[in-house]
Amino acid sequence: MAERPRFLCGVVEGFYGRPWSMDQRKLLFQWLQRRGLNCYMYAPKDELKHRLLWREPYTEHEAARMRSLIEAAQEQGVEFIFAISAGQDMVFSSAGDRLLLQQKLRQVAAMGCRSFALLFDDIDPCMCQADRDVFPSLAQAQASVANEVYQELGQPSIFLFCPTEYCSSLCSPSPSQSCYLQTIGQELLPGIGVIWTGPKVVSQELSAVLLEEVEAVLRRHPVIWDNLYANDYDCRRVFLGPYMGRAPGLMSRLHGLLLNPNCELQANFIPIHTLGTWFRSELGSCAHPDHAGMEVVAALGDSQGAQDGSYSPQEALELALCDWVAEINQQALEPGGRAPGHPSISIKGGPRLQAGTEGGQEVTLDPQSHYSAPGGADQHSPEPCRVAPEEECREVTSEPDKNSGNRTPAGHQQSPTRAEDQLTTGSRESCEPSSAPPSEAGSAQSVGIPVATKTLPSPSPTMSSSNGANTSPNISLPTSDARTGDGSPSQSPSSTQSEVIRTDVPRTPPGSGAGASPGAPAPLTDEVGASPGPMAPVTPEEPKTSPIAPVTPDEAGSGAMTPKEARTSPTLQVTPEEPRTSPMAPVTPEEADSGSITPKETRTSPTLQVTPEKARSSLMLPVTSEGAESGPMALITPKEARSNPTAPLTPEEAVSSPTAPLTLEEVRMLVELFYLPYHHGALAQELLEHFRWLRANSLSVGVPPTTPDACGGTRWRGRAQSFQLLCARTCRLHSRFVSTAGRALLYDLHPYLWDIRNMLLAACAFVLWLDGHLLCDPDPKGTWGNCFGWCQSITAPILLGRDAEPWARRGGLFGELQALLPIGNSCDLFYHPPPLFPSSQLYLLRPLLPLDKGELYRMCRESLDCDPKVAEILVAHPDLLGDRLLGSFLSLSPEYTFVLEDEGGPCGYAAGALHAEGFLQQRDSSWLPAIRHKYPPDLGTGGSALGQDALEEAVLFFHAEPLAVPQPVLRRFPSLVQLGTAPRVLDVGASRSLALCLLSALRANGSRGVFCQVSDADRQQLSFYSKLGFVALPVAWGSSPGAQLLGRLL
Repeated sequence: MAERPRFLCGVVEGFYGRPWSMDQRKLLFQWLQRRGLNCYMYAPKDELKHRLLWREPYTEHEAARMRSLIEAAQEQGVEFIFAISAGQDMVFSSAGDRLLLQQKLRQVAAMGCRSFALLFDDIDPCMCQADRDVFPSLAQAQASVANEVYQELGQPSIFLFCPTEYCSSLCSPSPSQSCYLQTIGQELLPGIGVIWTGPKVVSQELSAVLLEEVEAVLRRHPVIWDNLYANDYDCRRVFLGPYMGRAPGLMSRLHGLLLNPNCELQANFIPIHTLGTWFRSELGSCAHPDHAGMEVVAALGDSQGAQDGSYSPQEALELALCDWVAEINQQALEPGGRAPGHPSISIKGGPRLQAGTEGGQEVTLDPQSHYSAPGGADQHSPEPCRVAPEEECREVTSEPDKNSGNRTPAGHQQSPTRAEDQLTTGSRESCEPSSAPPSEAGSAQSVGIPVATKTLPSPSPTMSSSNGANTSPNISLPTSDARTGDGSPSQSPSSTQSEVIRTDVPRTPPGSGAGASPGAPAPLTDEVGASPGPMAPVTPEEPKTSPIAPVTPDEAGSGAMTPKEARTSPTLQVTPEEPRTSPMAPVTPEEADSGSITPKETRTSPTLQVTPEKARSSLMLPVTSEGAESGPMALITPKEARSNPTAPLTPEEAVSSPTAPLTLEEVRMLVELFYLPYHHGALAQELLEHFRWLRANSLSVGVPPTTPDACGGTRWRGRAQSFQLLCARTCRLHSRFVSTAGRALLYDLHPYLWDIRNMLLAACAFVLWLDGHLLCDPDPKGTWGNCFGWCQSITAPILLGRDAEPWARRGGLFGELQALLPIGNSCDLFYHPPPLFPSSQLYLLRPLLPLDKGELYRMCRESLDCDPKVAEILVAHPDLLGDRLLGSFLSLSPEYTFVLEDEGGPCGYAAGALHAEGFLQQRDSSWLPAIRHKYPPDLGTGGSALGQDALEEAVLFFHAEPLAVPQPVLRRFPSLVQLGTAPRVLDVGASRSLALCLLSALRANGSRGVFCQVSDADRQQLSFYSKLGFVALPVAWGSSPGAQLLGRLL
């Protein structure tokens, strides 16, 4: 065995959660071989016979699969290390337990394994009485077992031992003074290697100086178990950044380094790629040319990075990005590479639905693909990709080519995960958010082809608690057959399910371009993410080049900026003199005559009579310096975003190929959103800095403004627009990723990107709402400052020192963004699983506009499934249902109404009243009398036609005497809310974002609690509200016995 490299560098599958499948591990071996890495440790914590049932031998079938795995590793030149974790319940003094442990390892040795590891991490340090009678300490007991097993196996060249105190933070009082480590160093035989994670469980930095102390106490060079990329402690975080924080020259102080990566195999391409670059640079810098492992460098030559001994994380990342782009796009082209998803659905001509659907319809899948997860969320094994070994390594210059993302690597094929791919596994104890691919039905589905979908909790229009009477009929999600664009039904993937969800293919809405791209708002520049460091500070000499640099009054009113200035400072205002040199340029008067209105007209004349299409198209107009002083900022809609010229794909490319391959810049954005546990990437840092600044300076655009001049408002609106564009870029990235990524990668990374998309929808809408709606009341009960004082003391992240482990930073970028909202992380009481079928639909969430009323009323009207008789009544009284659901809010409290919009127009709303008591009094005294004249009391009475109940309930509510809300409710929950979405909104994340921004707006202006009324029969609504923290209130209100009040504190 002397020919094996003495320095071990590779991957340990040592995380908690669902173990990888056999095919995934074989793909990993190919990745390791390509990167020059030489070992893999099998140590999945939740594989039953590794840890919990360690005494049980493998069955004949399990042994055959394990043998196949060991042979696959050896074929790729990867050392297979079999680890067993027996410390949870082993009686160290028991001859029986020792014999069972040796038999288990001998069984694996008979399969061809030559390297082993005993793991005693994460166990109770207390021994049982039988052990205390024999051994003076736990270290003595563990060393005795390890030495005996090592000798029984013939003293293999690689035999590792993981101590119970495996990092400095677990040693008492320090590694050098730890009695446990001193005993381990003295008692373990010299040929046994000891595993160490560094100063902490997840160590931010490793250096030779930090290792000197542990090296001295262990009396040998340690083997590093590197948890830098481990994400099993936080179901909202994944790490895609480059390997970094490990000092040069580290290899001479180590016996090996094993990376414990992300739970999602497809997320580990860049970590493994950059680890390989680090390993080669360390080998190249070794002082002794004959150092074992140098043959790897000779074999690889200079084709995979610089061999001058220096390692640059950013250069390594550039190399890895180019290769990952090619890998991603190649996987997507393989048969079955794309996963089915929801099409973009238009409201025009949408199908009518049967009312009363409760909870949605489950899609029947192959039971072998299910995996039980906490909280009842269905989890599935991701589709692995088989990668053929490369014939030879390709040449890559040390300076990566910016256009090299389209290079084609060796072909990769995917195969479905089988139930037998897994060894015996236990129930998952970790919070793994990955949604897994359903059983594939037919060939790959492209975006826009309808497929069977699963209904998820999403609020549908229900009766407002303000209205005090009966609830409206339940407006359900689609539960009929899927249809193609011409109305013909498409075949269901499963003929056994009782109902199949009905969807519509996308249609071009009136007023939009016929061939518009389905993309989302574009990136600010092509170089936004290309900063030399992820957290590089801005020097005083470079304020103008920072993407978040504030705009000075002189800049706002000065001349045009150059294209370079536009790229380096996306917050710079574009002047009217240069309308066509920037994609953010305002619309000229000539263009306004041809189909839109100018920004000035939009802001100075809110009652201007324009069509809804014109109104929506004008929303994307940027804020000029003049407009910033005179009124609120404008926003970008999904329809207009499709033709945004700053997108990575040009409109022509998107029209010809809506699912064009991901670009290098898009993949870079993905990495920057999910960088490393202690560092944010450039895009994530930019989002956080913008949002923090906007929150801290929000009073400058409050009511009334706190600044006497308009300069503060101009600066704030310019910063807000930059934040909006960054949010739009990220939302578009989500849509593009769903449309183009291969199945395995999609189901590994979509949950994380989906979370960020949802949070940015809410944050962007809240920023838009701040401009002109935030109350600057000196009353401490209703001020913004008081609100955030409460949030910081209750829900905001604790200020952490350098010694804090990364799990103290819950949620990563998602958690930090959510903590900046007024309601903070208190809204994150329950985990909302991502859709089983990811949707590429683009959404915009924004405050209400004057022309939204007609669209929202149409949404309410079309959501009702009714027969021709009822339809005739609705034709005569088209506003009936809209007035019942939304009329009082739009008339009396429009400033607390938010609209969810997709490419078909408004598709959801969240309405609220800050002071519910005054709102209800005004509704009863002024609004209801006018409505009673509008609708006669006998309208729609008689008969039992479909939809009749909704009409009768609405008319009854208008003419019945409203009951007062109990005072205890109003004292504890002073605000009223109501949510509703169109049936085509199948993404619960968009609905949750809708609720989040409304609750944030109410909390920002001083509310401490909200309530709503929901029907007892509407389990979908009850489930949705309960996951937002609402609880049933033990009071009765209204004349409907089937309704209940829900409330939550803010």
